[in-house]
Amino acid sequence: MSGNFSRKLSLAEMAAVCGLSPYHFARAFSKTFGVTPHQYVLALRLDFAEKLLAERRMSITDIAYLSGFSSQSHLTTTMKKYRDVTPMQVRERLVRSSAVE
Repeated sequence: MSGNFSRKLSLAEMAAVCGLSPYHFARAFSKTFGVTPHQYVLALRLDFAEKLLAERRMSITDIAYLSGFSSQSHLTTTMKKYRDVTPMQVRERLVRSSAVE
């Protein structure tokens, strides 16, 4: 998953790689990782987006698409829901911390 998180991944596709039905894959994945496959992929996308936000020359819209989100709004909504910050707040924090170093 970590190599393909930026493209649309279906549960059936992930399950097929493991030779399991989507139902059994989702149950086994959740039991192993403590989150659903969808939540896991979202976390990978958000982590990647946060790394890209450190680069001030990239627009948040470009970062959203590169990270696998359908739009800047989708990135912002997801980041606010799961990380309790917006992409702009992350960028400002990263810029401030790099200026201190």
